[in-house]
Amino acid sequence: MNEIRKATIIIGLFSLLAKISGLARDAILAHEFGTSTIIDAYAAAFRIPDFIFNLLILGTVSVAFIPIFSEVLSKDKEHAYRFASGILNVTLLAMAALSLLALLFIDPLLRLIAPGFGAETLQLTKSFTVMLLLSPIFHALSSVVSSILNAYRKFALMAAAPLLYNLGIIAGIVFFYPAFGAKGIAAGVILGAFLHLLIQVPQLFSLKFKYSLTIHLDKHFFDFWKLYWPRIFSMGTGQVTLLVATFFGSFLAPGSLSAFYYANNLQAVFLSIFAISAALAVFPTLSDLYNRRDDPGFKDVLAKTAIQVLFFMVPISVLMLVERAQIVRLIYGAGQGTNFDFEATRLVSLTLGLFVISLFAQGLTPLFMRAFYARHNSITPVLIGLVAVIVNVAATYFLVQRWGVPGMALAFSLSTILQLLMLVAELHRRIGHIHDNYLIVSSLKIGISSVIAGLVAYVGLYAIAPVVNMATYLGILIQAVGAGIIGSLTYLVMGWIMNLSEAKHLLTLFKAMAYKITRPIDIITQILE
Repeated sequence: MNEIRKATIIIGLFSLLAKISGLARDAILAHEFGTSTIIDAYAAAFRIPDFIFNLLILGTVSVAFIPIFSEVLSKDKEHAYRFASGILNVTLLAMAALSLLALLFIDPLLRLIAPGFGAETLQLTKSFTVMLLLSPIFHALSSVVSSILNAYRKFALMAAAPLLYNLGIIAGIVFFYPAFGAKGIAAGVILGAFLHLLIQVPQLFSLKFKYSLTIHLDKHFFDFWKLYWPRIFSMGTGQVTLLVATFFGSFLAPGSLSAFYYANNLQAVFLSIFAISAALAVFPTLSDLYNRRDDPGFKDVLAKTAIQVLFFMVPISVLMLVERAQIVRLIYGAGQGTNFDFEATRLVSLTLGLFVISLFAQGLTPLFMRAFYARHNSITPVLIGLVAVIVNVAATYFLVQRWGVPGMALAFSLSTILQLLMLVAELHRRIGHIHDNYLIVSSLKIGISSVIAGLVAYVGLYAIAPVVNMATYLGILIQAVGAGIIGSLTYLVMGWIMNLSEAKHLLTLFKAMAYKITRPIDIITQILE
């Protein structure tokens, strides 16, 4: 568990930096363009490139590649490198071909995914999409490189890559847009995708990886595809959700898709830091435990990781729900001359609130999916994902007519919670109890502590408001940070009272950090005395 915890911290730290840069990226977009047609087009333009990459590569290659590469690497390094080179070459050829194919059929594809856009917005979406179709190629190569580094337990540069990606996009908004217009924003995305790959390459070759321009058709190559193909349908569920949102959002008022984009990105900030990072870090360990047929160890690692994810995600979701208006205004509505007005704040904060009610499910779903993948079972998550997609499409159809953009967020949350429940139930049926008492009791403790923390934070908002100027950015910042600190401290105290081991470990860590900070001061004081 120490190795997993260390890897989670490394990935989480860089994920935090990446998310901070992502917030800066979106804050700049919101300041410059608000909820407008240009951001509607920008958000819609990602759907085709992201669908190609996320469906075929993201999470798909890694979960099929890492178990097989790790197995071959333990026996024959040269053979493992030939296998990796073959996958790398096939990936490059496939992504280039699919990007070209999407380019040839770009007009009907855009009319299919965004039929409600007007002619001007549709044309702008097309201009963005044409350029963004380069990004899946860079991201695909980067994903294979990341998988190799992951198998070696080298997480730092892999985790730092998204930071470079966001910095490239920021460069496009700040420098390229003034010089080249709207296409400059897309150019920044391409730059970011290239940097995402480039930063990882030196470490790959520092491991003495030997690349070969061949496709080695052996047993391991075909085993990879056996694991790969079912995973495609599982990854497709998330992409279909975004396509559904784009489809329905294109019929709503201008700026509606922008509001969905901003709220979705904001709710996902802590998801990557505390949940995705844990799922990535634990996956090689789960694979090793299953290969050794160590079922007790498998269940122990899975249960403890699940509680670690919940320990962070549940209170974060509660505090984000309580302070959603302040969070949105501080991040997206800051600065003089901002185009992000109070109506945009109201819409995005409401949408954000309906997103965060499923943060716990969004956090645990990648973990439990990887529990199936580690056991070489890709079919079950696929079938469960398809059910979730059907529920999401039906719920979105009905809810968007009543509540617009917030209805799309609610439909997403309902289908995500359902997906998690089905994953847990099926895994439980297959492998028996997963330390059920520990999971239930710890989850209840986390839930009770989080609700109390949320109530205290809510009271804190109203207690702080009269003593600050709420018409200023500084006043809102003091209110939000003050209430957030009060709520967080309440959560830790309640966790300690309820004997949550995670809370005790965190308090011990804070105590050790405080000692290290104050120790030099004590020494200097003793010398002076």
